[in-house]
Amino acid sequence: MKAIHSSFLLSFLWLFLGCASSHTAINTGTLLRGKNYTITKHYDEASQTYYFLTQIDHKDKRGRLIQLRHALAEKDTGETVRQLAVKAGAMLAFNASTQRRPTPATKAPSGVQIVDGKIIQDIKTSAYTLGVKANNELVFYRPGTKATEILQDGSVNALTAFIPLIVNHVNADDSVMVVNKHLIQKHPRQVIAQFGNLDLLFLSCGGRGFDGEGMTSKDLMRILQGLHVKFAYMLDGGGSTSTVVGKTLITKKIDEKGTQERTRPDFLYFMPVK
Repeated sequence: MKAIHSSFLLSFLWLFLGCASSHTAINTGTLLRGKNYTITKHYDEASQTYYFLTQIDHKDKRGRLIQLRHALAEKDTGETVRQLAVKAGAMLAFNASTQRRPTPATKAPSGVQIVDGKIIQDIKTSAYTLGVKANNELVFYRPGTKATEILQDGSVNALTAFIPLIVNHVNADDSVMVVNKHLIQKHPRQVIAQFGNLDLLFLSCGGRGFDGEGMTSKDLMRILQGLHVKFAYMLDGGGSTSTVVGKTLITKKIDEKGTQERTRPDFLYFMPVK
């Protein structure tokens, strides 16, 4: 049965990913329903960009938490999101932090990094940090917040990418856009968001000619407000944008003219609940 399900999943993904390249509008609807998650693909006329919405239940039917996990790459050159997903046996996996370059040949995540309650690094940054509490609740921390303060606040995982987009259903102030000039430009994007019931949502959009032109922060806020999310935070984007279902990358590759997956220093992922 497992082999049949895997074959069906790969065939189904091939079908809708292939259709996506035709650049015709895709109607809103369920394209893939997994155990405890659903994936839909949409086309946004305003930005002329396709995007995926991956919604993950807070708990399964037996009341068990579908835990959001954070992991660092084992190699100092980074790993692709697909490599992490295959290695971990993940149900879903996504890129996470922006990166820094300790040497020209190596990659490491930016800012504050906490994994399973352990402080991995605490580097000063102008970006905002995302915190994840034990019940998957998402919060943000302003630049300058120490890793020890984040732990004391109850977050068990933390990473640093860009900015909060929506907090308590309200769009973030324009002042946060000073973190990076690219936030007001059109690019591929990866956003993690949360509903009031603690269900999680990832918005993964194309850009740079791959599945569309890309989105600005305002585009993302507009779409997410329409979905009534309570909180949203912008993860790393551009060529780093990677959403993996099982062993299959569903977002477009962008690097090297759309032929190469980018290695990343850290990841967010979910394991199957048995």
